[in-house]
Formats: sequence, structure tokens, C-alpha cells
Amino acid sequence: MNFLHGSRKTFFAAIAIFTAIVCVFVGIMWWCGRSYARVSLSQAYWFLVRECEEATSAAVVANTYLSGGAGYLIEANGEQSVVLACYYSEVSAEAVKRTMESKGVETHVVKYAPDDFELSGKTAALENLIVSNADTADTCAKILYDTANGLERTQISQEEARAAVRGVINSLSGLLEGNTDGAFALWNTVLTGAQRRGKEIASGILFAKDLRYLQVQLCYAVANMGEYF
Repeated sequence: MNFLHGSRKTFFAAIAIFTAIVCVFVGIMWWCGRSYARVSLSQAYWFLVRECEEATSAAVVANTYLSGGAGYLIEANGEQSVVLACYYSEVSAEAVKRTMESKGVETHVVKYAPDDFELSGKTAALENLIVSNADTADTCAKILYDTANGLERTQISQEEARAAVRGVINSLSGLLEGNTDGAFALWNTVLTGAQRRGKEIASGILFAKDLRYLQVQLCYAVANMGEYF
């Protein structure tokens, strides 16, 4: 009888321990699941683009670049377009569009803005850092936009423009150094590409179209930021 009584005690003790372990596990999963953040970015861009077919995209890119445009190829909804320039208001973009039309160049204005995206688990704690990355990349793009306009209007020198580009490169390097979490892997690849492009153009004579290309590259990345997390 004592043996049976002891067996029952052992059995129920095992059940209790098992139940406790399950509860702890469920609790941990619930706690991780409740870590959630919804990222909303405020940036918005208006791209002046020329539509093109895949077969002619290389020619349109080259022609756009030679004529002073960014020449940045993008794809949306299965359609390819070449970006001439990026603006921060629809009014500015439409004004340039009309100017291009008066020269016989057909263009379109397309708005790009980042969609809200969700973070869960441990990644949710990175919300503020992700927003900071978007803000910094956006600021760098605006610096490039102003610098391109200054060069085009001969309001700034090559050395001043080069200093601005180097400042952008340093800012991107700072972001990369701070983005140590594995969740930034894809985004860091984008930043590294932009950083490399900045170093390339800063090593020679700077042209407004090169600065516009890098500006569009950063703006397009911010507009699609949710895809990297």
C-alpha cells in the first residue's frame, strides 16, 4: 500500500512538474508574441519618371543620364521606369514635368511613400533605431538634392560639393556601425551600396546627375523600407 501510495505521489508530482513547464513555455511564447510595434514613417517623395520597356531600359537609362537626369531604374507592378529626379513636393515635380513636356519629353510623376510595417518579437525593440535610420537616410538624400542644385546653378564649388558627399558617406558609415542587430542585414546591404556609390562619385569630378542618382537611390530605399525588416 505504501508503495502504491508513493507511486501515486510520484505520478502526480511528475504531472505537476510537466504542467508547470508547459505553463512557463506558453508564458514565454505569449510574452514574446506580445512584443509588437507598428512602424510609421513620414517621408514622401515624388519621382519624375520616363516609362520604358525592358528591352529599351538600358538605352533610356543612358539617354537620361547623358541629358543630366539621375537615370535610376526602378520597377513597380511589373513595369519599369527610369527616374530623372526626385522631389519633395508634388508641386515641384509637376512644374518640372511641364518643363520637360515643353521640350518634347514625356514624363510622369509618381509618388513614393513607405507603407506602415510591423515588427514582432525581439525586433520590436528596434523600432526607434529603424525610424532613426530612415530619418538619417532621408536627411542625406536632401543634402544631395541641395548639393546637386547648387552645382547645377554654379552656386557651390567642387570642393564644397565633395565635402557634402563625404558628410553623407560618414553618416551612412555611422548607421552601419550602429546597426549591429541581425535584423538589419538586408537594410545594411542597401546602405553599403549607397556608401560605395558615394565614394565612387566623390573620387572624381562631381556632376549634378551623379548626386541625383545617389539621392534617388536613398529615397527609393526609404520608400521601400518595410521590405528590409
